[in-house]
Amino acid sequence: MNITGIIAEFNPLHKGHERLIAGSRNFLTSSGACVVLMSSNFTQRGSPAIVNEFTRASVAIKAGADLVLELPFIYSCSAGQDFARGAVEILGRLNFITHIAFGMEDVNFSVEPLINILLHENHDYKNFLKRELDSGASFAKAHSIALEKLMPGTLEFITKPNNMLALSYMLEIRRHDYKLKTIAMKREGNYSSKLIRENFSENVNMLPEYSRELLVNRVDEKNLWPFLKSIFIRSKPEDLRKIYGIDEGIENLFLKHWHKSTSLNDFIGRCVCARYTKAHIRRRLVYILLGLDRWEMIGALRSGLPYTRVLAFNETGQKILRDHSKNSDIKIITRLKATEDKVGRYFADVELKATQLHELLL
Repeated sequence: MNITGIIAEFNPLHKGHERLIAGSRNFLTSSGACVVLMSSNFTQRGSPAIVNEFTRASVAIKAGADLVLELPFIYSCSAGQDFARGAVEILGRLNFITHIAFGMEDVNFSVEPLINILLHENHDYKNFLKRELDSGASFAKAHSIALEKLMPGTLEFITKPNNMLALSYMLEIRRHDYKLKTIAMKREGNYSSKLIRENFSENVNMLPEYSRELLVNRVDEKNLWPFLKSIFIRSKPEDLRKIYGIDEGIENLFLKHWHKSTSLNDFIGRCVCARYTKAHIRRRLVYILLGLDRWEMIGALRSGLPYTRVLAFNETGQKILRDHSKNSDIKIITRLKATEDKVGRYFADVELKATQLHELLL
């Protein structure tokens, strides 16, 4: 059986996502199955998911997925490269995923030269990247400019978010020689999870009917602000520097602006600069809220993924688990308590804390 993996946040799942699932099935014929690897309760941009992961997983099953697995918080709430690395690692190590499907803005763009530059750590690319970083640019901007200088005409491609994620997926597949065939699908329509989150009532028609009623009790990111203020009140720069990702002076920026800010968005707006994007700042605020120790997190990221957790399945998904889980190179669990090794327990502990923080935002 051909089994396609889709990496997603479904925050929330809209009609474009529904088409991606259906399109991946059509590509493989009716005998194929679809497995979704979905972010947990915080997303790659550092924001809390609009509803919890089990609700989003149940919507994914209704949209046509057969099995939904979890991308743990440590990777789901990370920058694009780590997000892609963790997600592709899980799909590659499951040993039963045959294809990976993803949406792109520009499916006909030749990505092979870009993959070769990044895969072989091109000397000129590294020099251009360092020059831009030293000038104060964020990594994402420096990365895009460096590639544009090596391959004029790539900047427009590389700065579109789905193109960039697709390139990251393909790069990880090549880097680790995972036996995954790629299915690149053109993004069509003006469906946008961001627009739905920002104005639910105006954009509710972007959602399939079966998902609308599940989004009644949505979390409110603004509720993070009182918790953050209480931490900043009692924190010195050296306290914040113990947290993962708090470096390069960002701790001083936070402590400078928090008491002048009237809301979370106001605070983030004051902190945004050439080096720090909104997503970069949001992720670090979540790390602060969870008290993620710098060295424990670095150790966990270096250790590789210890497990993926089952979030939802239908009969086909149940059969996939029954037939293939024993041959997987990554542990498939149904409960966080099922983790046994030290790294697995750390991942599970962080996951539980992130879930509890998410629940406080309702």
